[in-house]
Amino acid sequence: INAEYMGAQNGAKVVAIIDKDGGVMNPSGFSVNEIVELVINRDGNKLSTKNMLTLEQMAGVWDIGAEIFIPAASSRLVTREHVERMMAAGLKVISCGANVPFQDPEIFMGATSEFVDQSLSLIPDFIANCGMARVFAYLMGSNVELTDHAIFNDASTVIRKALEGVHDMSNSEVGITTRAFQRSLQQLV
Repeated sequence: INAEYMGAQNGAKVVAIIDKDGGVMNPSGFSVNEIVELVINRDGNKLSTKNMLTLEQMAGVWDIGAEIFIPAASSRLVTREHVERMMAAGLKVISCGANVPFQDPEIFMGATSEFVDQSLSLIPDFIANCGMARVFAYLMGSNVELTDHAIFNDASTVIRKALEGVHDMSNSEVGITTRAFQRSLQQLV
């Protein structure tokens, strides 16, 4: 719900929020206040609202017409069929908030993630979901500013620089994850 909140605060139209048990949909978009209510009323990490739909009732979520999809609930939940349906409805970007969001047996690049990477802009989990690792690295630094703003700014800067490095390799809107892996391996060697 945090990504949805940040997106809505910055002008994104959030049309659905789904977790492993169900979710909520609103093709007109949720207001920031509605998302705040969802955050406040969570049961641990689970959505908890009187408007909660079951997974079966959420079957149309893949056709709702979002340009950006952030799978962040859990690993290995998103199928190729889900992606194809979202693409048919106008999907342009997937930013992986969860580690290994696709239902592939491979850890890094299975058949679904390869298909997605060659079809639209796929921001890999090791960039989009680097927050806690980056926060830990930041906090291990000497004489760092210990404020929410400084920590968030550091993580944002690292993500931006990683994406700029991938963009410097090629400005193509597809193949982002492949280039990100190549760049990461080059940095290790």
